[in-house]
Amino acid sequence: MILVTGGTGYTGCLLARRLLAEVEEEVRFLVRPSSDRSRLPPGAAEVFTGDLTRPREVAAAFGGVSRIVHLAHIRYTGTLVECLAGRVDHVVLVSSLRRFSQVRSASVEEVIRGEECALDSRMPCTILRPSMIFGPGNDRNISRLAAHLSRIRCIPIFGSGRHLQQPVFVDDVVGAILASLARGPGGEYALAGPRALPYNEVIDLVGAAVGVQPLKLHIPVRLALAACHLARIFPFELSLDTEQVRRLQEDKCYSIDAATQDLGFTPLGFAAALSRIYRPAATGQDLL
Repeated sequence: MILVTGGTGYTGCLLARRLLAEVEEEVRFLVRPSSDRSRLPPGAAEVFTGDLTRPREVAAAFGGVSRIVHLAHIRYTGTLVECLAGRVDHVVLVSSLRRFSQVRSASVEEVIRGEECALDSRMPCTILRPSMIFGPGNDRNISRLAAHLSRIRCIPIFGSGRHLQQPVFVDDVVGAILASLARGPGGEYALAGPRALPYNEVIDLVGAAVGVQPLKLHIPVRLALAACHLARIFPFELSLDTEQVRRLQEDKCYSIDAATQDLGFTPLGFAAALSRIYRPAATGQDLL
């Protein structure tokens, strides 16, 4: 039996559908009490509800499980270790390339500690590290940028906009998860798009996909950081923080050679994926 944690999340919903359609094995889902279970496909009969911060509450979900896809946050790896007690053949841990950010923060430390917990436990695992995931519907990343440009073509950019981004299409992440399950345990893999793009180009491509020409307003990094500082002092809301501003100044450029060689990972290019997402909308079709 395969156990999936985080099956009602953005990537999890797509993975759930493909697992039930393509894998000849029972699939069990562990979801939070607050999760919308209607997001799971109709064939998802075995669903456990529980909080991964409470190992005793979710322990029963791990009974009889031979393989796990852990899509819930990597910080919950300790719960997997405690509940499994070594009784598992393979755990696919979906972590994040944020692990390698030089902007130290609590979120980066959580990813590092989660991975270290898995490796220290010696559980038979594969670690997949996606970059920024995007796709149809509300991916909370590129979809937000597209929605903004559809309303207002003027967009603020903190810094030069020349720093690199390497988003990865959600279908390709799911394909890599399935390939990892088929291959068996072992390996750590970066999952990113085929080419790193300057953030300015990312904005232009998203604009073209939704039929607008973006007007980019570059804001000096020091000014953006000062605004974030003032927002902490005075009672006004700001839709960004210092960590986000600093992270935008990092080059996010990764080698996917290992994933290509071992998992057959051949990701769709950014422009081609955008066309697949937004072109049907122009013809009245619905991918979501």
